[in-house]
Amino acid sequence: MTQEQIPERDPRYGLEEALDGELPQETVERMQRHTVDCPECAEEWERVRRIKELVRRSCADQAPSGLRERIAVQYRSVSVTRTTDADGSTSVRISSRSARREIPGT
Repeated sequence: MTQEQIPERDPRYGLEEALDGELPQETVERMQRHTVDCPECAEEWERVRRIKELVRRSCADQAPSGLRERIAVQYRSVSVTRTTDADGSTSVRISSRSARREIPGT
């Protein structure tokens, strides 16, 4: 494919990678300089930056200790068995089982 055949990329291409530190620093700086003169790109840069920050903060939160303990202590197993009878009819059997396990060190 020649240079003339390559479709032009969306100007926002690489924005998430830039904000995640996955692009070369000079590329990120060039993108930031562009936002100084382009209000649309500056707005998009800030919008994506805020979303990424919100996700980072949300993922850093821990579940309440009571919830963590219940998850660690109890789990549920679900089995699905499907059989086909000689007449071609299919039957499904669903069974579930709850089990409790001890938390080490308690």
